[in-house]
Amino acid sequence: MSIQTDNLSNLVKPYGLSEAESNVYLFLLQHGFATALELSRKLHIGRTKVYRLLDLLKGKQLVEYQLQERGMLFGATHPSKFEQLITQREQAVSALKQSLPQLIEQLTAVSAQQANNAKVLYYEGSEGMKQISYNITRTKGILRVFEMEHLSEFVPFAFAETVRRELVDNKVSTRDLTNKTSSPGYTDVVELIRNFTESRYISPEKLTINFEVLIYNDVYATYSYKHDQIFGVEIYNEQLAEMQKQLFDFVWDQAQPMQFVDSRGATAIQTNSGVLHGVLQEHASNELETMRDEWDEK
Repeated sequence: MSIQTDNLSNLVKPYGLSEAESNVYLFLLQHGFATALELSRKLHIGRTKVYRLLDLLKGKQLVEYQLQERGMLFGATHPSKFEQLITQREQAVSALKQSLPQLIEQLTAVSAQQANNAKVLYYEGSEGMKQISYNITRTKGILRVFEMEHLSEFVPFAFAETVRRELVDNKVSTRDLTNKTSSPGYTDVVELIRNFTESRYISPEKLTINFEVLIYNDVYATYSYKHDQIFGVEIYNEQLAEMQKQLFDFVWDQAQPMQFVDSRGATAIQTNSGVLHGVLQEHASNELETMRDEWDEK
C-alpha cells in the first residue's frame, strides 16, 4: 500500500470499515472493476476472505458488480455512499436511545446489586469528573447543586454542552445554590436556562460552599478539582440522599433568588426593589478601576 492509500484507509475506517474492507474498497475505487481472483492476487488476500469482504461491502452499499465474459466483476460505488452510512448510524443510535430506558429497567431488575443498592464509588482525574457529570443526566425530577463553578470550568466545553442537552431532553430541573453574587453566561443550551434552571445566593457567612455537591435520585455526590486534586465520590443510599435533599431545601428557602440577565445563564441577585445587585456591584467595581487608572496616568 502507498502512503496515500494508507492515509485514505485511516479516513474511511471510522465509518465502520475494517482495515481489510478499506483496502478492498480503495483498490476498486482507484483501479476500477476487478474479479475476486484479481483482488486476491493484488491484495494478497485469500479468495474466500475476498468474497466475505465483498459481501460486507455490498451490505454497506460500497460495492457494486457486473456480470461479463470473464465472470463477476466488482467495483466501488461513489464515495457519496458514506453519507448514507452516517444516516444509518444516526438512525441506529436513535433507536438505541429509545430502547435504553427499557434496557436499564430490565437489567436493573436482575442486577445482583438490587438487593443491596447502597454503595460508594470513587473517581479520579478528568475522566472521573466527566463520568460524575454525565451521571446527573439520569436525574428524575430535581437536581440539587451546591455550586462553586459551572460544569464547563472543569470538563471540556463540548462535553459540558452534551450533558446540558441531555438534561433538557430528560426534562431535569436544576436548582443551583451559590456563594457568588453574580456570574457570567456559560452555555449555548438556552432552553436549559429558560425552562429548567433556578439559581439562588446564600451568604458564605451562613453557609460556605467549598465543595461541589450534587444530590439527585438516591445519590449524594461531591467532588473537588482544584489544587491538583481531581477526585470525586458518589454515595448511593436512599436514606442519605433524602436527608441531604431536606437540608438543601432548608437552605434554599433562606437563600436569595437570582435573576438571569442573559440567555446564556449570566446571573445576579434580585433585590426587593428589582435592582440587580450583582450587576451594579460589578459596574461600580469597573468604574473604580477606571478611576484608579486615570489617577495613575496623572
